[in-house]
Amino acid sequence: MKKIIKHLSWFIQAEWKQYTIMFILLVGISIIALAPAKVLGEAIDVIVSSRLTKDRLYFLAGLLLLIPVTRYGMSFVYNYMVTKEAQKLAYQLRQKYLKHLFNMDSKFYEMYEKGDLISRVTSDLDAITQAATSLLEGIIFNVGLILFAILVMGTTISWKLTLISITIMPIGITILNIVRSKKRKYIKIHREIYADMTEKVLESVEGQKTIRAYVQEENDLKRQNEAIHKDIESWRYIVKYENWFTPMFEVIYGIAYILAFSFGTFYIIQQEITLGGLITFVAYIGQLYGPITSISGIFTQINNAHISIDRFEEIMKQSPEVHDESDSLNIIEFNEIQFKNVTFKYPFDKHPVIKNIDINIKKGQTIGIVGPTGAGKSTLIRQLLREFNVSGGSILIDGKSIEAYKIEDIRNLVGYVPQSHILFRRSVDENILIGKPNATSQMLDKAVKLADFEKDLMFLHDGLHTMVGESGVSLSGGQKQRLSIARALIKDPEILILDDSLSAVDAKTEDNIINHLKEFRKGKTNIIVAHRFSAIHDADVILVLESGQITQRGTHHELIRQEGWYKTQFIEQMTMR
Repeated sequence: MKKIIKHLSWFIQAEWKQYTIMFILLVGISIIALAPAKVLGEAIDVIVSSRLTKDRLYFLAGLLLLIPVTRYGMSFVYNYMVTKEAQKLAYQLRQKYLKHLFNMDSKFYEMYEKGDLISRVTSDLDAITQAATSLLEGIIFNVGLILFAILVMGTTISWKLTLISITIMPIGITILNIVRSKKRKYIKIHREIYADMTEKVLESVEGQKTIRAYVQEENDLKRQNEAIHKDIESWRYIVKYENWFTPMFEVIYGIAYILAFSFGTFYIIQQEITLGGLITFVAYIGQLYGPITSISGIFTQINNAHISIDRFEEIMKQSPEVHDESDSLNIIEFNEIQFKNVTFKYPFDKHPVIKNIDINIKKGQTIGIVGPTGAGKSTLIRQLLREFNVSGGSILIDGKSIEAYKIEDIRNLVGYVPQSHILFRRSVDENILIGKPNATSQMLDKAVKLADFEKDLMFLHDGLHTMVGESGVSLSGGQKQRLSIARALIKDPEILILDDSLSAVDAKTEDNIINHLKEFRKGKTNIIVAHRFSAIHDADVILVLESGQITQRGTHHELIRQEGWYKTQFIEQMTMR
């Protein structure tokens, strides 16, 4: 419980007024909860002693009516406040979590799967929120009710009967704590298995086209069933421990009742208590059952919350290797970018992907990059996005290390169109405006024209307002590429990177896009990774990358005069036309 309070102390401090009001309400509700039994016992004694009068009858009846009405009003206010605080806490926790995810670098996303990250922001944060908001009620109301009941039982009825009847109950709580400590390790395992199941479900949903294309529905469903079965089996271990508690406590509670009736009858015979006192006492015993069993639920919530906090803090404690410093510089344009002996290895790889790269990129140049599959072309250009720090060498912008500039400014310099096109479940224009949310309609139209997407609008039933569907399912491969290009172009970036982004378009469309770039991006830098040489034919410099190293460089005309990979591949492409 200390861990929960410590983890959420910032929220409790900020909302202390609301928590104070809820505390007072719970204390009031706890006191009122005991009143009906006391009034009922008093009424029985009045009736038995023949002291019942008309005025006293009205008074007792009115009191019995007023108690539930007052309790309802206080409970209504409390439930409204606790629900509001729960929603506020859930919002702020998720906001902090998602903000932290956006600050993390690519290495972090290689360490954690999507399903795991989603389960932490859903089920884990739900467990934390539930514990944080119900903890007050569980501890204050239930413990308060138990203590008030014992105090009233001991002071107004019989201390001896109270001690005899309730002493056995702490035994149940002690056993519960033993059960709880054993159950914790199984809950952690279950959360990990649940995250794995979530990942498999996401994978199936995202890959449903491929699954159907290869008629793998049954095999995929089998994998899903195995993951679900594993999740259910892991939960059975937890249920096994929970099933131990309820029957055990009911036996203990039954013993408490027997002791109360047996010794209570004896004390009536001895005239130490009245019949009404025994009925009130037994009613209090009955009222203890709910709070004590609720405390078992609180312990379960605390147990779950401890595990969830550990998983939540594991993510929040991660810090990106790629980050700004306090003295990071601003940059809005550049004159020259230099790669000096740059080597890069992905965090979990054994060998570098690119090695000893030396390049000079001047503002306004168009750079073409070609090479065999797996040569490291995408890895090379992505160094300009600062997803990772380079493993060796340095990248300089106007003579200063790229690490000296603010990450946001560096990425604002670049319009990047990746090989895999990420589209969102939004309209066409909304997907394009992600590149520049405040763009005017004229800028939007220009980007659509430059990407040669204009001709497609007539085939879309709502034009620019057509919903593209999740991951762009309603668009062809070429349309997805050109929509991604439009998204980069509306930004009008200093550096435009096309990472094999013309592979799904026909030759005519490719020519149109390249010609638009030549006409409208004069003075801006373009970096084009391509397999078709027609896309980089007029580049100022063409780099040939093989096995992570630059083996040739020059213009198209210079390279076709040299023996090497470029000339060989160019001849093959010409032959295939």
